[in-house]
Amino acid sequence: MASRKSLGDLIAETPKLLTDLVKAEIDNLKSEVAGKAKGLGIGGALLAVAGVLAIFLISWLLYAGYEGLNVVFVPWLSALLISALLLLVILILVLVGLSAIKKNKDFNNLQAVDSIKDDVNMVRGLGHAADGTDPLDDLDRNAFDANRVGTNPSSTNGVQR
Repeated sequence: MASRKSLGDLIAETPKLLTDLVKAEIDNLKSEVAGKAKGLGIGGALLAVAGVLAIFLISWLLYAGYEGLNVVFVPWLSALLISALLLLVILILVLVGLSAIKKNKDFNNLQAVDSIKDDVNMVRGLGHAADGTDPLDDLDRNAFDANRVGTNPSSTNGVQR
């Protein structure tokens, strides 16, 4: 059995524990923001590539119109096919880029911020969640019941039948 610490030892450890908690929460927030920023960067890069290809598309369309007016046969038709292919690639890049930006643009619902708020509420003495939610809502009750020794998860109040 582990030895118990005195009240003085526990009080002496509190500042170190709070400092470690704040550092861990800041690291968690940094990694979450970095992930969102990476997603925004990828989406922006895909949109930039789509913009460059759009410039090529315009040049191909101009070339196709020129060839169509000059020859009205095979060369302009091939230019139109290449333009259609570039248009398809541009549309795919735009859709993927916009999807990545929409997915990562919301910085309001960061889990790290919620965790920091819960920690501040605990330090203030407001409990796990100042909004009145039960702190046990965060736990997986089935996993908790299954891990308890000598109990059957289907039994009530830990009493075996």
